[in-house]
Amino acid sequence: MTPTERRLAAVWAPLLGVDADAIGRHDHFFDRGGSSLQAVTMVLRLGKEVSLSEVTRHPVLADLAALIDQRPAPTTGLLHALSDPGEGGRGTLVGLPPAGGHAVNFRPLATALRGSGLAVHAVELPGHDPDGGDGALAGLDEVADRVAAEVADRAAPVVLWGHSAGAAMAVAVARRLEDRGTPARRVVIGAQLLGDADARRRDAAELAARSDADLLAGNAVQPHLDPRSAARAAAAFRHDCLAAHAYLVGALEDPPAVRLATPISVVLAADDPSTAGREASHRDWALFARHVELHVLDDGGHHFLRTRPAAAAGIVRTAADLVPAS
Repeated sequence: MTPTERRLAAVWAPLLGVDADAIGRHDHFFDRGGSSLQAVTMVLRLGKEVSLSEVTRHPVLADLAALIDQRPAPTTGLLHALSDPGEGGRGTLVGLPPAGGHAVNFRPLATALRGSGLAVHAVELPGHDPDGGDGALAGLDEVADRVAAEVADRAAPVVLWGHSAGAAMAVAVARRLEDRGTPARRVVIGAQLLGDADARRRDAAELAARSDADLLAGNAVQPHLDPRSAARAAAAFRHDCLAAHAYLVGALEDPPAVRLATPISVVLAADDPSTAGREASHRDWALFARHVELHVLDDGGHHFLRTRPAAAAGIVRTAADLVPAS
């Protein structure tokens, strides 16, 4: 191992619960059991030598060490590959993360989709990296334009997955893809119901008034964040929620003149407190699309992308027409 590889192994070891000597230079951080929260902790323990988006793109120890040693020019695109390029060829899944989230939130789903023939990419939103190296927060319309331009070049069929607040972005990207003449095969909306305009305005007002500490309460990585990084994480979460509320309130008050031909699949977990008991409300998404269907998981909570990745992968396979619909 190079000196940088040995230093990385020493940082990985306590996060993965193994001895540094048990980590090889070709080991994959997420395949060894690393989570998105542990990836953030890694970035902070490395003194922000690398960004979270770089860890997502270079999860193999030797590759990440080479990045540190060589410092190549950063990638400017918003889409980050989460699957081996060799797995592509039968289509593309593009993940739009939840409020304050990152491309790495879709890593468990990408792992569960190995061998499916789908290339898996996810969006790294500007202004979300805890080290502040990825620029300022950007508006929903600007990001949707950029994502649609990048998605249009990916292998079809394309499935968009917008999780929680990312649902608004997924619908906005789907609209732009249809306008470009390169429609997605399907939009998957995870852990989110449309609701009504008044309720969303109330939620937005309450959110705007909450403190940063309140927004981050319960976040397992919060104790490892310095004050500046914590402020950035809270700002990103607040920004994403408010942007989603504004976009959806606008549509509720002034419905789209033309609905999407791209079908929507709504995926909810029965034990998600934010949606439990209101599964029938999935039909409200018909405001945006001509066809809307529902999938309900027995459990998994709000973050079922992490807790039930295999079940989520099965829904993606069906959405991409890789298996017959049940």
